[in-house]
Amino acid sequence: MTESIFIISNGPKVPKEARTTIRKQAMRDIGLARKARGGYGRINVRQGVQYADSHEGSIPFRSAVGMTLSRSSSTTLSSRSSSRAPAVRTPNTSQPSTVDWDEFVEAVPREDVADDYANDQSTMSCNLMLPSLSPVPDYERARSKFGIDLMSLSILTNFNVGKSTIAILSADPTRLASLLNLAQWSYLEYVPERYGISECLTAATNCLLAKVHTVLAPKEECYAMCNLLYGRALRSLQDAIASDSSAMDADVLCATQLLSLHELLDPSRDTAWSHHVQGSARLVRHRSATRFHTDFERALFAAHVGGIVSECLVNNTHCYLEQPEWIGLYTSLTIESNFLSERSPLAISLRVTMFELPGIWHDVGEAVNELDFYSDWPLAALEARCRKAHRELLVWLEQYKAHCVRLSLAQPPASELSLRRELFGSALECLAIVKRLLCTVCESDRRNLEVETQALAHLILDLQKQPSPKHSWLFSGHEVGVAYTVLLTKDQWEENVDRRDAHDKKVATKTRYNTWSNTLRMTG
Repeated sequence: MTESIFIISNGPKVPKEARTTIRKQAMRDIGLARKARGGYGRINVRQGVQYADSHEGSIPFRSAVGMTLSRSSSTTLSSRSSSRAPAVRTPNTSQPSTVDWDEFVEAVPREDVADDYANDQSTMSCNLMLPSLSPVPDYERARSKFGIDLMSLSILTNFNVGKSTIAILSADPTRLASLLNLAQWSYLEYVPERYGISECLTAATNCLLAKVHTVLAPKEECYAMCNLLYGRALRSLQDAIASDSSAMDADVLCATQLLSLHELLDPSRDTAWSHHVQGSARLVRHRSATRFHTDFERALFAAHVGGIVSECLVNNTHCYLEQPEWIGLYTSLTIESNFLSERSPLAISLRVTMFELPGIWHDVGEAVNELDFYSDWPLAALEARCRKAHRELLVWLEQYKAHCVRLSLAQPPASELSLRRELFGSALECLAIVKRLLCTVCESDRRNLEVETQALAHLILDLQKQPSPKHSWLFSGHEVGVAYTVLLTKDQWEENVDRRDAHDKKVATKTRYNTWSNTLRMTG
């Protein structure tokens, strides 16, 4: 056996060339022995390298995203309701579409985009084993590839998400990071178990995850993949809707809503979000209020109401949700709890009142601009509807105050404080709008009501100066738009027209209403 030679130098540092020669001499015999065994230049061929998952890669995330891969799928699944219905395969003759992962890996360079990635190696190593252990391995594979957990996007299904969200994200895409990992009841929690079963749902999920990844970690080479996945998702959804056997399936409605979330992040198609929201509404109405039974179906219904109310307000149309059967369905979502949630009676009751607002606003505008504006019957009926909405909002504010007092000695969670702020702001802006509508159809109370409306506008602006959650920009923009429009049109609404004749009063009313209404809809 050849002896190993150890060289110890206590003198001056050996030159680099000499050290190289020494290493070559020391390794010469070992190299000859490896050549004789046939293992020269190879890794340890006697023991294969063991990987946690030989098929999975992982895209680390920037620190602002909060390392969404660290969410354990087992934790997510255990938090779901045990009463959910099992996934049902969407009738389709083709197999569920899957991502060409090799193509995606080439399009998305595997470089570190997380500032704190080095500090989370143990967590990441554990997560790499999730796809093989998870009860939803197909979804976990997609989650690992895109580096996004679908549940981290649940706040995008919030009632206040709308066209203003698109404009803000277009101007500053980094704001998306402020929306991640904010827990909210959402249909997104039911998607992983249906991923890989329904073709259109799977394609829409891939499309959304790829888009979110590209927004958070933009790379020029990723955009082509996003467009490819978007095209697949759109074709799959169109095929499912065209099929009589699957058009009523909940997965088709889910895919439509997933694509509407994609459109929030893509300002290049400015009308696409509206088209998907209206498409969701048509699918919901086609199902009827009696066909939302499972938790998944009811969550889908809840997620679409904010978007359709927003569209009706902007487009000056009635909202079908004001009909009793739909109000009954939405009210049935209520769940009592110690702290506020999206399903608390306080949240549900406020939004039911908002369902009626687009219709009242539309009808007041129609009456103001008709030739027989001062006909007693339509004005009296409209005044009654305005006063009903006005009364409901005032009652809600009293209930809100009572709720806050009841918890004044408790330490509420951040989610409670966040939802308080959101609901209170929504109530104030709705009350300001209702007061203006009431001023329009009740001339005798106009000036007194306008004083109250101005006070509300100032209260809304003062509210913006108080500490608020990081995602408050989702709803604060609406509030500020209402407040500034009220202040901007103050002089017209405070004007004294008592000495004018009936015709001039009518002209003044029409002018002030149209100026305020058109300006406010432009800001929405």
